[in-house]
Amino acid sequence: MLRLINCQNATLLLDQQPDRALPWGPRASLWLHLRYCPYCNRYAKQTVLIAEWARAAATSRAHSDATLPEAAKERMRARLVEAGA
Repeated sequence: MLRLINCQNATLLLDQQPDRALPWGPRASLWLHLRYCPYCNRYAKQTVLIAEWARAAATSRAHSDATLPEAAKERMRARLVEAGA
């Protein structure tokens, strides 16, 4: 059944969407809400981008063998000690 939903319900549905397929009724209500609500539409696009960036960061980190040089580590330690003093 198609019904109007508010922004709070729309964001909850948007957050559930990547984890599971929404049933027809809530999916249609979300689609309708996104057609007239620019704020939720923007939120939907942002959540997709954030998820893509997180996946890309996780993938690049998993394939990266890069480590910090010892000199950089020492500079960071020194700054932390200075900040704590």
